[in-house]
Amino acid sequence: MTLRCDAFDQQVGLTNEPLTALETKQIRERLYTRRNQILGTDNSLKHRQGGNHAELSEDRDQILALINRYEIALAPHKQLPTELLQRVFHHVCEGYDQGSPRIQDPPLLLCRISSYWRTTAINMPELWKSLHMSTDMSHTRTQKLKLARMWFARAGNLPLSLTLSDTQNDFSGPVDFVSRLIAPFSRNFRYLYLVLQHPQVAALFSLPTGSLDALEEFHVVYYLITTAVPPPPWQAPITLFSPAARLRRLRIHLTPLVVPRIFTLPWHRLESFRCDSSIQSEDCHELFVSCQTLQKIHVRIFGIKYSSPSQVEISLLNLISLSVQLCDQENYDLFFLPLVAPSLRSLLIFNYHGLPWSPGMYSGLLERSRCELVDIYLGTMDMEAGDVLRFFESTPAIESITLSHNTFIPPVIYHKIGQGEVGRSLVQFFLKGTRELDPLLSMLETRLQNFPMITSEHGMQITTSPLKFIETYSVPEEVTAHDSRIQQLRNTGVGISLLQSAEGYFHL
Repeated sequence: MTLRCDAFDQQVGLTNEPLTALETKQIRERLYTRRNQILGTDNSLKHRQGGNHAELSEDRDQILALINRYEIALAPHKQLPTELLQRVFHHVCEGYDQGSPRIQDPPLLLCRISSYWRTTAINMPELWKSLHMSTDMSHTRTQKLKLARMWFARAGNLPLSLTLSDTQNDFSGPVDFVSRLIAPFSRNFRYLYLVLQHPQVAALFSLPTGSLDALEEFHVVYYLITTAVPPPPWQAPITLFSPAARLRRLRIHLTPLVVPRIFTLPWHRLESFRCDSSIQSEDCHELFVSCQTLQKIHVRIFGIKYSSPSQVEISLLNLISLSVQLCDQENYDLFFLPLVAPSLRSLLIFNYHGLPWSPGMYSGLLERSRCELVDIYLGTMDMEAGDVLRFFESTPAIESITLSHNTFIPPVIYHKIGQGEVGRSLVQFFLKGTRELDPLLSMLETRLQNFPMITSEHGMQITTSPLKFIETYSVPEEVTAHDSRIQQLRNTGVGISLLQSAEGYFHL
């Protein structure tokens, strides 16, 4: 028997094109015929012997391959109505909004499956409203511009999100991203994360007032090719935003020093402000007075010693998270002295000069604010041994704490944490530097005794203690000596992360 295949058989199942009603009917008929052929061939192979046995086996394999292609062509996903396919596309793409910058976003991949899928995807504006291009992608400036313009042209009038980096690893000619991309779509942007060189930042700040009023989140980074000659400070005012701007979250990293008030914008509506350039202490206080709705603040402060003590309290009623990087080797109490933040939950203080912890500053902040801090980073602030206990006693709700290399924790404090007398709500404990394991493990073992155990779905005994994670460094000899204790604790659900080497003192 010679297998006969026409042009239709040679193409069926090899593309993702949807079938017409006539093609579907033809394939079903052929599928029925080919299955009958298999039955006939199997019967012949069973009862015949001789030279045609190999030929029949070869025919059978070819028929099975055809049947497989018929079934692929009739796969249910190729018969989906356009409306249902659109819902699937939307579900696939909705997780790719602002999370991870990538060039191979799902919309492009969907367009490469078939002309039907391409047409469907192109006619779904919601798939094209976000584009996030990473800093290390190999595309040239011209390619980035072309891609972004094509992308957003398909988004209709939907709110747009863009991450764009123009850095020195691109040796192609300059491209005016502001006039050719930002300005044409300016009224549609809701999220912008831009890393630009000086001419482009200057052009961005020169856009007409109100150009970016629809923005809700704005990150702008001034990319310095060389730091040999610091750039001049930006001239005030920068009127990019009007009083009607919707901006809620602002992050700026411009020249080494910046004065926030050079920006004319509705500061009183900001919910989040991060400045990776340095701000003078008095300028920062002035900013806080204008930002009563702030929930998150991240600032780099200098010039505290030149600041006069504030005569008024600065009440930040909605502030939840405060991160302060101290640039100078100065007493930082003056910066915190006027602050009142009753909703404060997270505090990060980082300094570059090994300044000691100020218990007076901290107790004053707690007394004025009457807040309950749960997350504190003091990885560069060295505490005296006596201050460690006072810290835990004054912060009963603490859930996560990072302590510096030189902060010594006496055994009695480990014992109190184990007993739940202090730090009862502690969930994460980060200890920088090199630590002895025995007191740490004893603390965890004591916690096991003071909190009931439950049986997991796998039959394991798991602790109900909130303290589920500890990270530190210990010398290899200690790790080896206490290996069995470490494994027993891990088996009860306690995460013990032992670093390969001690972190650098100023590693954040």
